[in-house]
Amino acid sequence: MIRRLLPLLLFLLLPLTAQAASDARMQIEILADDEKGQTVEYLHSNIRSVADLALPQLWQRIVLQAERGKIPSNTKAVLFLQRATPVENGVSVTFNQRRVLSFLKKNDIAHIPEQPNWILSVQLTNASGRSMPESAAMLQEYAAETASAWGYGLEGGSESLVLHWRWLDSRQITLSVRGTSRLGELSETRTVTTGDPFRQLKPWLSEIMLQARDAYASNATPAETAQAPVLATENTADPHKAFLTLTIERQASLPEQVLFEEELRRDPRILDLSLKQVNRDGQQYRLQLRGADDQWLAHWFKRRGLTLSPTIEGWVAR
Repeated sequence: MIRRLLPLLLFLLLPLTAQAASDARMQIEILADDEKGQTVEYLHSNIRSVADLALPQLWQRIVLQAERGKIPSNTKAVLFLQRATPVENGVSVTFNQRRVLSFLKKNDIAHIPEQPNWILSVQLTNASGRSMPESAAMLQEYAAETASAWGYGLEGGSESLVLHWRWLDSRQITLSVRGTSRLGELSETRTVTTGDPFRQLKPWLSEIMLQARDAYASNATPAETAQAPVLATENTADPHKAFLTLTIERQASLPEQVLFEEELRRDPRILDLSLKQVNRDGQQYRLQLRGADDQWLAHWFKRRGLTLSPTIEGWVAR
């Protein structure tokens, strides 16, 4: 009887004065599951097994999916264990952050050193231009529910992440990402099946949240470091009020064209944008920047799948 209780006694005598993990991702609850034979008594008396159950959840939170294959198969969870504490229906495991990150660096495994934390805003607009607050609220709630499992936070952050889905028609949807997160800005259009907007967009939301999280990885390239080419401008006496000729060589429907114009015009670095002409090859615009810096434009178009190049007539995005 004493032998059976010894692991539990040692478990309960672990120093509770130890400082709690500063990173919430390091703390994982393993709850009893009778179908798997994991009773509360079993969990309380098998701390090594509990740590082994918790470790894959830790990797899911902090290691990029493409990098998990690099984790040695013989890695022992107990090496990272800082504390194990009983909870109502299981065990709360806390891993040592310093040991975990040191292990990942030593093995050259790309990871997210610190938990990203954003102020998230989800917006939906139907093809008629009306907002869809109920579906947006459901997606926002889903993002909050999955935050812990995927290692990001949505409380107390200082960076913003704005996700705006717009229906172009019954099947085509455009996502516009804005904000101050390291993900930067991007835009994407997809074709989806008809049906409940929440079910349509839930996988897409999960994908973009992971993409935003992975932008903070140890091997990630900062969003704004891309070098833009020096681009031609129309002659003007004041460089801060330069007018630029911009040609978009891409076939686009009228709704797509309008969305593109709205997105570019909404950028605070744009002073004015006006459509000059439309032909079968694309559209031509007259663009005025709010300052002399134009290096960000090439990166802006690159994130939307277009390459911006200087020509004799001005700029061309293909």
